[in-house]
Amino acid sequence: MPKKVPEGNLPQGIDFRLPTGKLHGMDFKTYFTGLPIAERESFAQQAGTSRGYCNQVAYANKQIELGMADVFVAVSGGILDLDNLPLTDRAAAQRIIRERVAEPAPAGITAEASPVEQGA
Repeated sequence: MPKKVPEGNLPQGIDFRLPTGKLHGMDFKTYFTGLPIAERESFAQQAGTSRGYCNQVAYANKQIELGMADVFVAVSGGILDLDNLPLTDRAAAQRIIRERVAEPAPAGITAEASPVEQGA
């Protein structure tokens, strides 16, 4: 049986663990509205924004930029993830580029040093 998660910015009494014991992502509205009002205020302050802005994201389908999405993921302790946040088109494109850059090069391909790195 999955364990309840007692700490952090989690709505009380809801089990967010998969059978593996790992937390899974959820949409922002479910996460944010599940927090007690005082914790919503704390979440917003930690994210460097207002509770009103967070309410717009939760209720008014306001889309957010990638930087704010990263902050929301961090402040939630990883409960939120980028897959479940309402990103702007630009943020979604930036995310794709970020993920492509982070992918390891195929085996046998090595990066060449730039002329600056070679001391030219």
